[in-house]
Amino acid sequence: MKDQALGTTLVVLALGYNIALPLAGLARGHARWPRLWLFLLPLSLTLPCADWMLVERMGTLMFPDHGVPRLGGAVPIYFMGMWIMLLWMVLWFAQLTRWPYLATALFAFAGFVFWEWAARPMALWHAVGVAQIAGFALYPVIPEVLLCLGAVYFWRLLQNKPRHHQVLAALSLTVFYTGALALALLWIG
Repeated sequence: MKDQALGTTLVVLALGYNIALPLAGLARGHARWPRLWLFLLPLSLTLPCADWMLVERMGTLMFPDHGVPRLGGAVPIYFMGMWIMLLWMVLWFAQLTRWPYLATALFAFAGFVFWEWAARPMALWHAVGVAQIAGFALYPVIPEVLLCLGAVYFWRLLQNKPRHHQVLAALSLTVFYTGALALALLWIG
């Protein structure tokens, strides 16, 4: 029952965040908030496919059962709305700096190291059978930073382009990230 309560809470959190962020941006007159959110949404919706591969094919990731539906029986559906939480913050704040790519790399590294470390005690996910430091896997951190660098690149390139260009960029980033994870697992494991 406790696990199902956590799962339900995470679904509500993911949905609430993804509803509140664009609405708050509109209410505060920040037209770029919802535009960045809309750019990142297809990426956030498809990135759990990379996690699915890590669970089902690589056997290096495990998600505790919180009693909510799972993508492919492997990844809890709330992850489709959770990726955007960190991605949006990294990209938004990096754009406010003089060096957005350097800032993206630093913010992404710090953010993903924190969440990789915090995920296990929070019972969100944990690595299985791979090199770890302080309870988190090493191999996904570089691909996660590269994912954010790719996202900021495509955002800067496509933010004023037709929506289908942005969706194609998001899908290509998901494929890129999945491949980067596989290579990092091979090289760093």
